Amino acid sequence: MRGLKFSEAILEATDFCMGKDPSVFIIGLGVPDPKGVFGTTSGLQKKYGENRVMDMPLSENCMTGVIIGAALNGFKPILTHQRVEFAL
Repeated sequence: MRGLKFSEAILEATDFCMGKDPSVFIIGLGVPDPKGVFGTTSGLQKKYGENRVMDMPLSENCMTGVIIGAALNGFKPILTHQRVEFAL
């Protein structure tokens, strides 16, 4: 069995999904940062571009509204919240 950190597994799965389906995109605060949300988004913007890996302003309600609208229109958004209480 291959050993992975949780952050590596998340990055690998996200990369796989984005590579397989062009309707998958990721948004969140600090997503394109070189440290990549604790390593879970590292290098994705460079690989897939700014249209699919987007930084958002600090407004959790806005980000949630954007992904709901995108999902209703056939996209498959991935949203990252830096703090768990906003995901509840």
